[in-house]
Amino acid sequence: MKKLLFFLFISTQVFSQNINFEGKLVDVKTQEPVVYANISFLKSDKGISSNEDGTFLMNLDKKYLESKVHISCLNYKDTIVVAKDLYQKTLFLNPISEVLNEIVLMKKIDKSVTLDEVKKKVEAIHSSGMRMIAKYFPNSKKNSCCNYISTIEIHFSKRHSKQSKFRFRIFDKDEKTGNPKNDLLKINLPLTLKPGDLKLTVNLEDYNIEMPENGLFIAFEKLFIPFNEYGQNENVKNSKFLYSPVIGFTKYPKKKENDLYFYVEGKWQKWALAEVKHYSKYAPAISLKLTN
Repeated sequence: MKKLLFFLFISTQVFSQNINFEGKLVDVKTQEPVVYANISFLKSDKGISSNEDGTFLMNLDKKYLESKVHISCLNYKDTIVVAKDLYQKTLFLNPISEVLNEIVLMKKIDKSVTLDEVKKKVEAIHSSGMRMIAKYFPNSKKNSCCNYISTIEIHFSKRHSKQSKFRFRIFDKDEKTGNPKNDLLKINLPLTLKPGDLKLTVNLEDYNIEMPENGLFIAFEKLFIPFNEYGQNENVKNSKFLYSPVIGFTKYPKKKENDLYFYVEGKWQKWALAEVKHYSKYAPAISLKLTN
């Protein structure tokens, strides 16, 4: 009986180390919930996204309450806090004040060019802990006729078939680090991928986004929300949920440089697999159409 009680005591202690890490993100000015913000534990692949009501919830080892958390969301200032200051609390985020550019009437569109058109087979590449994948599009002679974004086309793998939500973002390039930096698309546009759909085209002509001199990044942003959960890895004990959709990768024969960045552990870093010969020609299956 004593052995049984001792076992139960130890089991309870182990179980009690896990908590439901939950809270809410709210706009400090409007008091509206901050939707689909990425909440990443620094120096870890753990993280979650806020839901449509600004709340978030994940099962977590209690030790992570002493860790720093990086909160990133379109049109809000990046915020770093200690996890315990976010646990079971409401955190108010400061929006970025943007001055709108003057609207210029453009001539009729009569020229266009497509960069990185997807022509080959689309495959899935494992990306555990990834929050965003950003693909770089240089400003080159190929698009000298055309500098305004018309459409973005994103392809997905066949790994799953459920309906799912994601977001894409457009960044300029940091002159010093070469990393994605400022959001060029100021509108929060969560997209829904229907079951069976393997590509999605987004029309951006109305937003008048011009290609910067040093190019831009198109980023696929995964949302770690219950709506996107589609199971766990049965071969791994206590594995985390898997989230859809799974962006596709394709082979580009003329690819010459590592133009792919991952947002993990609260920071941008180059894709390490690009140095491996088998993967060196692969990049996200994203194409960009520009017009004049």
